[in-house]
Amino acid sequence: MGEPRYASPVSVAVDISEFHRLTSDEYHLMIESGGFDEETHIELIDGILCDMSPKTPEHGLVVEYLNRVLAAALDHDRFRLRVTGSLSLGDSEPEPDLAIVARGTPDPYHPASAELVIEVAISSRRRDLAVKPPLYARAGVTEYWVIDVAQNAVVVHRAPGKDGYGSRVELRPGEALDGGVVGVGELDVASVLGAAAG
Repeated sequence: MGEPRYASPVSVAVDISEFHRLTSDEYHLMIESGGFDEETHIELIDGILCDMSPKTPEHGLVVEYLNRVLAAALDHDRFRLRVTGSLSLGDSEPEPDLAIVARGTPDPYHPASAELVIEVAISSRRRDLAVKPPLYARAGVTEYWVIDVAQNAVVVHRAPGKDGYGSRVELRPGEALDGGVVGVGELDVASVLGAAAG
């Protein structure tokens, strides 16, 4: 997993406002010119390159379960199911675990929005719950689900606006996720969370 990273004098002394933020065009140019090797797992968030959290086996199992369930229920003439595919949201290019994108959605480099975005929060919980909701809301992502395995809950964000989501609800085992936004019916919360156990 590599050596742990410690705060450098620069990261302690330099204010975030002094960072050079990349535009999406600059980021794409770096990718296309081979600026990152295959071992580099990053995403662009508000112009800043952020390391992506390592994927645990539990994370992979939940993504695999959701991919199977959603792919079977989805109307593929209306929607595309993307697994770990980037979205182009201004000067951010997050790489959600799953995104369901309506066909015909603007696609400047990657799709510019989605009907449903799902993140499985195991090692990425803080970013998924604090940083990404306003990002997805401003891009008009209709619903954003965070599968919070550690807290045994699914956090559902709805009613996107320029200041974030107007609705945030936590669902627990015994309740159901309403997949109506993409026409897939209900998903059992206990089964989604339980997929982490294999």
